[in-house]
Amino acid sequence: MNRAAIKALLPGWALQRYRTLWQKYHNRKMLLSMNPRARRLYELSQLVSYHGIRIDPVSEAVRAQVEVAARSIYGEDWNYYSDALRPEIVAGFVESISACSNHGAIDYLEIGSCQGLSMSLIGLLLKARGQLRSLVSVDPYFEGGYEEGEMGPYRTCRRVQIDKKTRSRAFELYRKVGLTVELLEVTSLDGLKTLISAARTFDLIYIDGFHEQLWPVIDFGLSFALLRPNGVIILDDHLWSDVEPIKELCDRNATKIQETWKTASYRF
Repeated sequence: MNRAAIKALLPGWALQRYRTLWQKYHNRKMLLSMNPRARRLYELSQLVSYHGIRIDPVSEAVRAQVEVAARSIYGEDWNYYSDALRPEIVAGFVESISACSNHGAIDYLEIGSCQGLSMSLIGLLLKARGQLRSLVSVDPYFEGGYEEGEMGPYRTCRRVQIDKKTRSRAFELYRKVGLTVELLEVTSLDGLKTLISAARTFDLIYIDGFHEQLWPVIDFGLSFALLRPNGVIILDDHLWSDVEPIKELCDRNATKIQETWKTASYRF
C-alpha cells in the first residue's frame, strides 16, 4: 500500500497530527544544516508567529490598501523581495514615523525601493497623519537586475529581478495609491552624493540598498550626512554580516526606536 492510500485511510485528526510532526522534523533537520546566522534569521522570520501584533485601525487600513493595489499590479509576485507589509514590519515602520512626530511635515528618503511597497506604505502612513512633505527614492533599477546573497546569511547568490520593468510597475503602484515620488535612478553612491551637493536633508531615511561588501557602510555614512537633527534612520536586513556592524554602532551611539528580525530604527 502506497503513502497516498495510507493517508486516505487515516482519520482527519491523525492526518493533521502526522503533518504537524513531519513539519517539526523537517524544520529541525533544516535548521541543523544552517549556519548560526541563517538559523536565527529563518527562526525569527519563518517559525515565529506575529499574528498577535496589533496595528492601529488607520495604519491597518493603509497596509490593506497597499496590499490590494500591489496585488492588482504584481499578482502573486506582489511581495517579491520585500516583506514590508508583514504585521511586525508595519508596526516597526509606524514606531519609526511616530519617533519623528515632533518634526511636523516629513521629508522621507528611501534607498532601494524595489516594487514600491515600503515607499507606498510609509508615504500613505505619513499622508494619513498629515505629515507628508516629500518622498524621494534612490534606486538604479539596473537593466538586468543584480546579484546578491553570496555574503548573506544563507550564503546563496541569487539573481534579483529588480529592473526597468520593476521601476515602471513601482510608479504604477504610486499612482494607484495617490503618491508622488521623486526618483534618482542611479546607484546609492551617486544619488546620495547628488542630494548632499544639493543641500537636501531628510527627517526619515530607510536604508534598503545592496547589503554586501562596503555598500552598507557607504549608504549609512552618506545617509547620516543627509539626516536632520533628531532624525530617524531605519536599517534593513541587519542580520546580514555586512550590515550587522552598522547596527552595533547604532546600538552604542543612538537611541533605538524599534527592532524586528528585518528592520531596526534609530534616532540621532
